[in-house]
Amino acid sequence: MALARISILAIVIASLVGTAPASGAASLVVDARTGTILSANAANHLWYPASLTKLMTVYVVLREIAARRLSFADKITVSAAAANVAPVRFGLSAGQVITVRQAIDAAIVASGNDAATALAEKVGGTEEKFADMMTLAARGLGMTRSVFRNATGLPDERQVTTAHDMALLAMALLKTYPQHYALFSQRSVTIGGKRRGTVNGILGSYDGADGFKTGFTCGSGYNLVASAMRGGRRVIGVVLGSASRSERKSAMTRLLDKAFARAASKEIPLAEPVLAAADEGAPPTVLSGQICAAQGDGEGLVEATARAGGWGIVFGSFADRMKAQATLREARKKLGSIAGGGKGTVAPKNYNGVTQWSAMILGLTESVAGKACRVLWVENAYCLALRPEVLGNKSMAWR
Repeated sequence: MALARISILAIVIASLVGTAPASGAASLVVDARTGTILSANAANHLWYPASLTKLMTVYVVLREIAARRLSFADKITVSAAAANVAPVRFGLSAGQVITVRQAIDAAIVASGNDAATALAEKVGGTEEKFADMMTLAARGLGMTRSVFRNATGLPDERQVTTAHDMALLAMALLKTYPQHYALFSQRSVTIGGKRRGTVNGILGSYDGADGFKTGFTCGSGYNLVASAMRGGRRVIGVVLGSASRSERKSAMTRLLDKAFARAASKEIPLAEPVLAAADEGAPPTVLSGQICAAQGDGEGLVEATARAGGWGIVFGSFADRMKAQATLREARKKLGSIAGGGKGTVAPKNYNGVTQWSAMILGLTESVAGKACRVLWVENAYCLALRPEVLGNKSMAWR
């Protein structure tokens, strides 16, 4: 089946895709050989891709390799921007020299944002230009609702996808680059003496699962694209917006089990996606996971950031929570893309029985936190960079 005919995955049965996401999640399962839709829920509904973005990052890199404009052996010198991108990072250092293959492995297996950024800079010159390449590639695959603004999946309100589009991308990776599919089944990667295991738990928990990618941000929830083979038959599943890792895994397990139990049917005729009213809205905000706990007051986010070794910046404390939120918005505006990978919040600060609210951005690297404060200091705005030990210490003055 020619790649153009993969648009068979466009959702042609409105009843399958016209509903709003059930339990905050969207899904789609297809037969990998024929493109037959086996199950679907809100498959055209916009969602934030999180680290599923790296599937498109790798697709574009493989396309460059196929065109002989790049090779797996080509060298990449990791830039400071790549090394200091917001977590999750593999742990690459500025100036470190790695191969394209190593960067691909780190991006897929460990979901390293540093590796994905390094790839983007190698191929596109800048991450912004590479993101344009990603979106153009998406259009060429029939991914009509996807837009990419970075190579990592770090939060950007303009970066969106759908379950339908992610299934198209998975199909394209399988059919266009079958010789490289093993990249997505690796259980570990070692670079410069650092070893990282896969973040894709479905590889070890589901019989027959052998590839693709997980993703998570507070805005996206827990996402997963999985491919599994049983009895000579391969199916691809997409789950977007699960509330936890365990829910994501159990949801995918149920979907794949049902798909394998269902006999393959005739191909669905080509058609354009049929969008329902629910599909036209903004992507949902799904607050889930430990790092998103207590999102309303920010306290759980502060503690989780400290445990994860992230830095934060605080712009002041206020008796009025709305004032703290306004200050956070103003700081974001002044910083622009700086600290864009961090999570903004207002956190409670109790002193002598009085609660104040701290306007903050969390989950930064040391260098990004310092750079952000220097930008604000030039404008005579208050900014204090907080290392993980300070964030996690409730007796510190800022708290």
